[in-house]
Amino acid sequence: MSALLPLLALVACTPKDAAEAPTGSADGYVLGSVVITPDGRTTYFQVLPDLDPDGPVTNTNAVEAAGNGVLLTHGHDIFLGLAESPEWVRYTVGEDGTLAESGRMSLAGKGFSYVDYGNAILADDLAVSISTEAAVAVTWNPSTMEILDTIELPHLVREGYGVEVWTTIAEDGLVYIPARWADWEGGRIYPLVSTTILDPRTGTIVGIAEDDRCASGGRIVFDEDGYGYVMGDGRNYAAQMFANAGGETAAPNCILRIAPGETDYEADYHVEIPALTGGYESATELEFASQGSGVAFTWLFYPEELPAGVEPIDFGFWSYPVFKLWKITLGDVPEAEEVDGVPFSVLGFDGASLDDHLYVGLGDNEVSVIYEVDPDAGTATERFTMDGYFYGLFALE
Repeated sequence: MSALLPLLALVACTPKDAAEAPTGSADGYVLGSVVITPDGRTTYFQVLPDLDPDGPVTNTNAVEAAGNGVLLTHGHDIFLGLAESPEWVRYTVGEDGTLAESGRMSLAGKGFSYVDYGNAILADDLAVSISTEAAVAVTWNPSTMEILDTIELPHLVREGYGVEVWTTIAEDGLVYIPARWADWEGGRIYPLVSTTILDPRTGTIVGIAEDDRCASGGRIVFDEDGYGYVMGDGRNYAAQMFANAGGETAAPNCILRIAPGETDYEADYHVEIPALTGGYESATELEFASQGSGVAFTWLFYPEELPAGVEPIDFGFWSYPVFKLWKITLGDVPEAEEVDGVPFSVLGFDGASLDDHLYVGLGDNEVSVIYEVDPDAGTATERFTMDGYFYGLFALE
C-alpha cells in the first residue's frame, strides 16, 4: 500500500546513537515500523533473527528517528534516510550480530532538506536518491558514502501541484521513477501517468513515458518477457475521492505497459481495473512478490462496506476496514482474483517483497498483523504481530 496519508510536517530528532543501538542477528531480517501521534511520526527499525518471533514484536529496542524516514538495505548494511535532515545514516550488522552506525552522508549540497521517498540501491557502489523539492536525482556510493553525480529532472515540476516519487524501482541497471502530482489543498490529482527512466551509470534520462488515459502511476512491475506494467491508481483512490466530492466522474484506474526495450507506454494497451474486478476500483498501486514474475497485487475499495453516513469524499474513509487484497496476473489479457485469507483492512504503507512472497501489514497505529502472501496459491497466512504500522521487511544477505 502507498503512504497512509499526505505526509505530515517533518519533525526534528536524531536517530538513536550507535552505542545505544540494539544487538541483532548476523543473519536475519530488518523490520520497519512507523508510529503516528498528534505530534508527528516516528520511524523504527530492528533486526529479527527469523520471522517466527516468540510473541509480538515491540519497538522497545529498535533504532528510532523522528518523522517518516526511509529504509533501505544492502548486504549487511541498513540505510536510514532521515526525515528531519538530508542525511543517510548507515548501520552495519557485524558477524557477532551487533548493530552499529558505520557511516553518514549529507545531501544538503544538492538541494535536499530531507531524504525524499524515491530511492534505490543498484550495486555495492551505486545508489540513487530523488529530490522532489530540488527536482534532481543524485547518484551515490553506498560503500564509501560519497556523492557521485547529479541528474536534473525539471519535468517533475508542475505549477500548482506537489510531486511524489515514492515507489522508485531499479531493474536491469535502470531506475524507474513514478511521478504523481497532487494538489491536496485544492483537491486535485493531475490526470497523467508518468514514469521517468534513468541510466544512473551514464547520468542520462533514457525516456519519459507519459499517458493521460488514467492518473497517478506508481511502481513498475515486470513480467517474464520484459514488459513493464504500471497502474494508474488515482493516488490511493484520491482522483475518484476528489471527483466524488465535486460531483464529477474520474477516469477509471487502469493498467498500462511499456514493451521491452521501449521507453513509452503502448498506445494499444489499456486495461481498466473495474473491468477486471467486477466493478471494484483499486485504491493502491501495483505491488509484487517477485519482480519479473508478472504477478502483481493491489488493494481494492469496497464502498458497500463503509458505515452509514460515511462517504469517500475525504481522507477519513482510508481509515475504515473497507479494502481487500487482490492478485493480478499480468499479460496481454490480465486476470484478477481476491487473495484468500486476508481480511478487510484500512489503508497503510506498502507491503514488502521477500523470498518470492509478499508481506503485508494489517492493523492500526498501535498493532499490525503481518500476513505472508503466496503468489502461486493466491492465499495468505498470518505470521506475527508488531507495534505500529508495518513499514518494510528486508533480508540481510
